[in-house]
Amino acid sequence: MRLVKTCILLIVLLIILTGCWDERQISEVNYITTLGIDYQEDNYIIYVQMLDFSNVAKQESGKTSERTPLYIGKATGKTINDAVNNLYRTSQQVVNWAHIGAIIYSDAILEKGVTDAEQSLRKNGQFRYTPWMFGTKESVEEIMSLSGFYQLPPVYTILYKPLDMFNEYSYIAPLRMHKFVSIYKEPGGTAILPSISINDKSWKESKEDIKPKQTLEINGVFPVNDGKSKEWLSFKEVPGLRWTQEDTNNTTIDILTEDNVKKGSVRILEPTVKFIIKRGNKNFQFNIQLKASGSVTDLEEQLPMKEIENLVRQQMKKEIRETYEIGVEKGVDLYNIKNKLFHDRVKPDQLQNYSLTKEKLNRITVDFHLETEGVYE
Repeated sequence: MRLVKTCILLIVLLIILTGCWDERQISEVNYITTLGIDYQEDNYIIYVQMLDFSNVAKQESGKTSERTPLYIGKATGKTINDAVNNLYRTSQQVVNWAHIGAIIYSDAILEKGVTDAEQSLRKNGQFRYTPWMFGTKESVEEIMSLSGFYQLPPVYTILYKPLDMFNEYSYIAPLRMHKFVSIYKEPGGTAILPSISINDKSWKESKEDIKPKQTLEINGVFPVNDGKSKEWLSFKEVPGLRWTQEDTNNTTIDILTEDNVKKGSVRILEPTVKFIIKRGNKNFQFNIQLKASGSVTDLEEQLPMKEIENLVRQQMKKEIRETYEIGVEKGVDLYNIKNKLFHDRVKPDQLQNYSLTKEKLNRITVDFHLETEGVYE
C-alpha cells in the first residue's frame, strides 16, 4: 500500500514539474528595453534597445569600470508589423517586449500621426501601457545609444527614471503611455509630450584626454492633439506649464525686478492650480487661480518679504500668460483648454466653434505666501 502511495505521489510531482520544462533562462531571451519609431520615405523605421539583464543585476551591488553591453536593432517596413517581422529575422533569439521602459517618437512620426503605431503595439500581447513617452527632433538611434554615468546602463538615465529628476526639479512633467493616449484621444485633448535630446556641453569625463560626456536632457515639448503634433516648443518657451500641471511639486523661480534684474530665487513646493471657465453661446473666457508657497534659496541683496512675494507673483503671472500666448501664436492648446470645455458640457462636434485667442485668458490670480526667507531672515 505504501508503495502504491509513493508511486502516485511521484506521478503527481512529474505532472506538476512538466509545466517548467519549457521555461527559458534569462540569457536565452532578447529583452527589449526601449523602442523608437521613425517614419521616412513612406516607411516605418523601428529602433530597439536591448540590454543583458544579468549584467544590469550585477550593477545593483556597485558601480563598474566596464561598460555594460548595449545593442541597438533597426528594421524597416511599410507597417510597424512589417518592421517587427524584419527585425525577427536577425534577432538570433526569442524577443520579449514586456519590459519596454521607454518609447521615443521622432518628429516625423508625430507629424504623420501616432495612432497607427499605437494600435500596432496594442495588438502585441506582451506589450504594456506603462512605458515613459518622449518625442525628439534628433536621431532616435543616437539617443538610444547613450549610457549613464560611471558606465552604467541606460536604465539609470532620465529615459527610464524621468520622475526622479522631475521630483528634483519640476518643469515639464513626464508622461506614461496610458496617460498620453487617454489625453490625446479625449475630445479636444492635447497631451504635452516631453522632448528629449542629447547634451554634450554640461559634463565632461575627466581623463588624460578630457572629452565631453553625452547626456540626455528634456529640451522642450510636442503638443499632441488627435494623435498628431505639428509644432515643437523649446524649454524656454513653456515656463508656464509648471504652474498649470497637477504634478509639479518642487521648482525654482527667479526673483526678477520690473527691469528684469535677478535679485535671487525662491523654491516652490506643491503649487495647486484651478481653471475656471465662463462661457456663453460660442464664446468663453477662462481664469486661472494659482496657490503656492515657498522659501528663499538665493538672495543677492536684502529685500522685504512682502516685496519678494509681490515680485514672485508677478513673475508667475507673466510665465503663465506668455506661455499661453506662445501656444496661441503657434496654434496649440498648451493648457488643454478645449478638453476642459468638453468636460464643461460642450459637445465634441461643437469644440471647433470655440477658438483660442489671447483675450480668452481673462484673469490670473496668484496666492503666494513666502513661508520663510531661510538663512536670509
